[in-house]
Amino acid sequence: MDIAALALAAVALLIALSARKTASRLDDELRATRREMLTRAADDDDVGGDMNVLRRHVELLAKGATIDPLSVREKRLYSNVNTTVLQKRVESGEALAIIDVRTDNEWSGGHIKGARHIPSEDVEKRLGEVPRDGTPLYAICAGGGRSATAAEFLAKRGFLNVHNVEGGMNSWRGEVSQD
Repeated sequence: MDIAALALAAVALLIALSARKTASRLDDELRATRREMLTRAADDDDVGGDMNVLRRHVELLAKGATIDPLSVREKRLYSNVNTTVLQKRVESGEALAIIDVRTDNEWSGGHIKGARHIPSEDVEKRLGEVPRDGTPLYAICAGGGRSATAAEFLAKRGFLNVHNVEGGMNSWRGEVSQD
């Protein structure tokens, strides 16, 4: 092999290595750009969701509802109450609706007198049974998880004055009915 061919091969190798390095850098930049775009899209979704929650809070205030400051900070459309608060409201005779989202077996083991039994998996199908007149709505389950999901679902569908009962029936100390 002569020196010119060897020099040409060396130059070609250097060009190939440089192109590979450039391609690798461009690939890294492309990945970073994709990550940034996904982050921006997620941020836009968060901002859009935040705006929707803010709009609903303003709507609730305009309709005369009170809003729990913690639910505003946590960007929730419902408030959390404990069983003591609910028990006082039940015992005072206040107009309210209790939606018990536990299973049939849990319900038959005892429930708050006057509660409506709508198992969590049926809430969407049975929305027509939930009052829409602004009556305070209290979603309850055994411990507060399923009822929080139901409360959020109802609030997002325009129900007003929605509350999740934290602690659920496991914390309930009031009268229990088995009818």
